[in-house]
Amino acid sequence: MTATRLGLSNKQLISFPAWIRQLSQLQGLDLSNNQLISLPAEIGQLSHLQGLDLSNNQLAFLPAEIGQLPERLNLNLKENPLRSIPDEIKQRFRL
Repeated sequence: MTATRLGLSNKQLISFPAWIRQLSQLQGLDLSNNQLISLPAEIGQLSHLQGLDLSNNQLAFLPAEIGQLPERLNLNLKENPLRSIPDEIKQRFRL
């Protein structure tokens, strides 16, 4: 069985679980309400994502590789102390 949606909200995560990178068919990922401070560049390899909820974390920066994710991606970044958003992400998602 292949997971297509994964909910890990409210789990007190401080780092991105490395095993998620292996879920190549993942379409929905909810990492909201955690304590994430960074994301790995490899997140850009999750090419089937349609929804990525990163709200309510501690993300100050985002890897430019998020700009490699599908254009139709529903990306939620609310309530993060973002200092800047890479141009690749702004262009890809028309921010």
